[in-house]
Amino acid sequence: MNSWKRNLYLMWFVQFGAGISLSFIFSFVPLYLPHLGVTGTRQVGIWSGILMGAAPLFAALLGPFWGNLADKHGRKIMVERVLLSNIAVVIAMGFVTNVYQFLALRILQGILGGFTSAAIALVTSFTPREKTGYALGIYQTAQIVGSASGPMIGGFLADAFNYRFPFFFMSVVSLTSFLVVFFLVKEPPLRGNVKKSESFVRSLSAVTHIPGLMPMAFINFLIQFGLMIIAPIVPLYIKSLSHEGAYVATITGIILALGGAAAALSSVITGRIGDRVGHRRILLTLSMGTGIMFGLTALASSIFTFGLARTATGLFLGGLMPTSNALISQFVTEEKRGVAFGVTTSMTLLGNVLGPLAGGWLSGVIGLAETFLVTMGLFLITALWVWTHNPQKMLKQSEG
Repeated sequence: MNSWKRNLYLMWFVQFGAGISLSFIFSFVPLYLPHLGVTGTRQVGIWSGILMGAAPLFAALLGPFWGNLADKHGRKIMVERVLLSNIAVVIAMGFVTNVYQFLALRILQGILGGFTSAAIALVTSFTPREKTGYALGIYQTAQIVGSASGPMIGGFLADAFNYRFPFFFMSVVSLTSFLVVFFLVKEPPLRGNVKKSESFVRSLSAVTHIPGLMPMAFINFLIQFGLMIIAPIVPLYIKSLSHEGAYVATITGIILALGGAAAALSSVITGRIGDRVGHRRILLTLSMGTGIMFGLTALASSIFTFGLARTATGLFLGGLMPTSNALISQFVTEEKRGVAFGVTTSMTLLGNVLGPLAGGWLSGVIGLAETFLVTMGLFLITALWVWTHNPQKMLKQSEG
């Protein structure tokens, strides 16, 4: 087996574990909050949005900083740093007694973040350029499957045991991922003109002036913002469709997992196709398809039809991020990819922040189903942005 493929498969496992340990709370946070003193549907919705958005907010603010350190000192050590810090923070979350303690730990989790930018930069550093779309498509399946499996596993553990047990279980998952990176993943020597003495501000300024990078970063923001708007309301929407109201956390996890499985399949297929026919065409098609499917989701009248619509949405949604990241990796030389992916990941995380906040607020103002219609509009806007901002032309400009 080629060394880059071996590293890719190992990083797939690491990302899968990281995805689980970072997303497991999504299926039961709204159900957990009453045990921490939060009462009333409106307050639960608002606090769910705040808690889901807190970590991504601070991760977004510090993403370029951690990415710059990764360029100077190595991407592997940055991945190890995040996994180790996550072990400690997640264990502490299992002992919180009020929502303010929970919020403080979510903020700390974000401050110590930076996993995604370091991991993607690491993957692209050992992958041949002509295989970037394929590799990121494979890698994205781990992000999707991990993020989808996390809520399912977290919901099951919460229903089977209690709301604290999942935190301790996920600390073990993070530890396993750390050990795999530490002992098995091999990082190639840093190539290119890496200037360890160059200031963070100068490095950041140079990267953000690369033609095409910031429009692509904005596309990442729109994708994630549209996706995360519905995050705090999915359990509440499923509860409204359930006649008995039992096992809502488990059902939520299963539906998210089905959508994740469909997205993982889409990620692999679109990565291969994008390498052959062009990533912009794929990005445009998937954005339009995702918007249409979110509109159909708003029409669901039962748990079955909701789950079916969410699974179909995953078929379009799964290829969006790997396609976008494949384009971004072509804009930036290898020695600047850490800070570049730090910037684009920060925009993605900003979507993680504002999406749940907007979703929690919108659900209380216009209703649950109507929030899905807003999401439809956002993905159609994303498609329009891709259409009017041709990344391939910007790539030629940057190379010229």
